[in-house]
Amino acid sequence: MPEDKKEPFDMLEQEIETRRLKEHFYEKDYYNSKEESMMDFLNSRRALTLRQTQEIGFPYWEYPSIQENIFCLGRLDFKEWGRHMAITTFFTLESGYFGQAKFSTFRGKIDFYMPTKGHVNLAEAEVGDYFVLKLKSKDGGSSFIEEIWAVDYDENLAEAVQKIFQEVANRKE
Repeated sequence: MPEDKKEPFDMLEQEIETRRLKEHFYEKDYYNSKEESMMDFLNSRRALTLRQTQEIGFPYWEYPSIQENIFCLGRLDFKEWGRHMAITTFFTLESGYFGQAKFSTFRGKIDFYMPTKGHVNLAEAEVGDYFVLKLKSKDGGSSFIEEIWAVDYDENLAEAVQKIFQEVANRKE
């Protein structure tokens, strides 16, 4: 790998490691618990507060806001109560955009934390589940989830995604 490409990546890794040490990440429950136990704990609540998030050691700083207008497949990693009747969701994105990202969704008129064209109440969504996300961003702003669909990752994922895209295409006609 050329030095100019390697250096920024190494610096990012070093920044992440420095932050993990500063936050005592390796000493907290999120790092030390079995993944299944942690998912059970997180799914026993609708979301955690920022203080609870910090106490268990979820690495929220590793999930940036992004600026993309795309469809992508993502796994819900964590949910945190935001300010002003919002929920912040943390996803690992596995298609369209690869990496981690966070999104805020505000409570709607019917008391659900659901995107504008919602199909999923994010407060009730399960950590570890997969979703197709339609991301939208305004000029200079972070992406938000405009539309979301739950998909069964273990079943026929390609068929489920194709059905969602067909639904979207039919609406445009």
